[in-house]
Amino acid sequence: MGKLKKSNWVLFCVSIVFCLIVSLPGLANAAPIHAGPQFVDGYYADPDVQIYNGTYWVYPTRSTQVGESGTGAKSVDIFSSTDMVNWTKYSNVISSANISWLQHSLWAPSGAYRDGKYYIYFAANAINGDGQLGGIGVAVADNPQGPYTDAIGAPLINVVRNGAGPMDQDVFIDDDGQAYMYYGSWGECNVVKLNADMKSLGTWPDGTVYKKVTPAKTGDNDYFEAPKVFKRNGIYYLTYAAGVWADSSYKVMYATSSSVSGPFVPQGIMLHTDTTTADGPGHNGIVQSPTTNDWYIFYHKRYLSSSQRVLALDKFEFNADNTIKPVEMAVEDNFDDGNDTGWTRYGGAWTVAGGQYSVTSDPGAKALLDTSFSDVIYEADVTPGSTGNAGLVFRVSNPGTGADAYQGYYAGLDVPNQQVLIGKANNNWTSLSTASMSLTANSKYHVKIVAQDDSIKVYVGDMTTPKISVTDSTYKGGSVGVRTYDSAAKFDNISVQSSRYETENLVVSATSGDKHTMFGNGSGRDLSLSGGFGTALGANAVNDYVTYTVNVPEARSYSVRVGVKKGSNRGQFQLSVNGVNHGLVQDLYSTGFNYVELNVANITFSSAGDKSFKFNVAGKNGASSAYHLSLDYIKLVPN
Repeated sequence: MGKLKKSNWVLFCVSIVFCLIVSLPGLANAAPIHAGPQFVDGYYADPDVQIYNGTYWVYPTRSTQVGESGTGAKSVDIFSSTDMVNWTKYSNVISSANISWLQHSLWAPSGAYRDGKYYIYFAANAINGDGQLGGIGVAVADNPQGPYTDAIGAPLINVVRNGAGPMDQDVFIDDDGQAYMYYGSWGECNVVKLNADMKSLGTWPDGTVYKKVTPAKTGDNDYFEAPKVFKRNGIYYLTYAAGVWADSSYKVMYATSSSVSGPFVPQGIMLHTDTTTADGPGHNGIVQSPTTNDWYIFYHKRYLSSSQRVLALDKFEFNADNTIKPVEMAVEDNFDDGNDTGWTRYGGAWTVAGGQYSVTSDPGAKALLDTSFSDVIYEADVTPGSTGNAGLVFRVSNPGTGADAYQGYYAGLDVPNQQVLIGKANNNWTSLSTASMSLTANSKYHVKIVAQDDSIKVYVGDMTTPKISVTDSTYKGGSVGVRTYDSAAKFDNISVQSSRYETENLVVSATSGDKHTMFGNGSGRDLSLSGGFGTALGANAVNDYVTYTVNVPEARSYSVRVGVKKGSNRGQFQLSVNGVNHGLVQDLYSTGFNYVELNVANITFSSAGDKSFKFNVAGKNGASSAYHLSLDYIKLVPN
């Protein structure tokens, strides 16, 4: 949701928190929308999440931490929270000290509760065939934080059946109380019944123990590992990881079924790499808030410049037809968790207190998020001091310690000179523009940067009329962050979104053919795309359509540009906005596949805010065999 949500997130989040205040014991605060850069410190992966008595419990794989040498894979830490903001860590709840058969690896723990006992199921020793010591184990405790002991003194599953590696297990308890365990790596997935003791396997009516439930394979984004099952509106949802866990192809897919034992039909991509935000998100947990009924996905990801995995969470939503809206990884931080985990500091004395990120006066301190934005809408609250200036940096590369030790742009609030300023740095400073503004030291100001291609606008307080508008093409993209120059400062409510709107959260209508598919297999970063996946409408008739809600940043004239994939079976579309047609009919027919950006129309918007963009199938080229549309992104460029 983070990079593509198209509203004033500061006001939105405040209103959500106000509306969701609850009084349930153990859940004193409303659940957040996102978690900031990551929600616990350290390197962790493969999170499962459970709720016990209003408290969230997260069970992740423990990677080797900073300062350790190869110890992470032989123990498990778990975390608890009543608000999904502040987390308590419980170390080494399972390790070689309480699992006698653990030899060299322990990963992917998952939790369950029944009849006063708490269980952790885990994978250990990475076996690759029958007769080896390892597989899926189970530990039990009287309290969710432990201490846990080995429930049976041996693996619960230590065989390979239906090609499914005994690992990546998840327990699902159905409405009738029957417990099931889904598991499997190596491209196959099984489900088994758990008996009432939760530590032995039952049988299916046909007398078998292991039932294969691998979602149907198409050769593109097929099941690889990490099943997770939940139920909603009578539908069983199976989320799973596809791709390769160590690179950007790793992603979360999902399938659905009317039965706990399948067949599970693939529905599409739920979460994938975003080249502006994070790499290889996957191996997730799913939970529904008991107070708001909102749904959340917990997952691991890698920052763009790191191979280490960290934990994140985002709220997700369903369409009216019970399909899942693809999740956008947020780039937000309100510092309510009391830390700056995920930020990299370059000089200065930084602290987090009172839900704000503070720095003492310094001749050029910076703190950056590991992101890579070009077209960007960047908002934050900035509280400048009485000297120097403080503000936001963006499109930053090659950062270092020092006043102008970076390449990129900076927009600041200058109290002594009563002005807003913008400039660029390249180990020296070049001023681009200033604007007079009455500023008071130690007062909070909401600042927004809208950078689209060569156009850069700076808003302060008034989000409709920019204080500064400049045109500069020096820096095309890079990190975002905060900066001070000879000034104490505070920062809060960071929110960053791409101003290029990928066509993923779409309403799609087709009278025939495939209703909604994703194109692009995510096997690597395809620079011809926008860093994500487009939506293909397999239409076979005129007036099939795709609609998308786009947030227009301000009332003005824009060039509307649309990234498309042309091809031999492509059709034509007519763009309309809020029911009014704009531009000429666009023909997507081509003898070969190619990605292009079309300048579809020039539109003057009389107001900012959400607009309905509709791509209506208008026909097909005489040489085309179909009416299909393949749309990658929408981009508004100020005229």
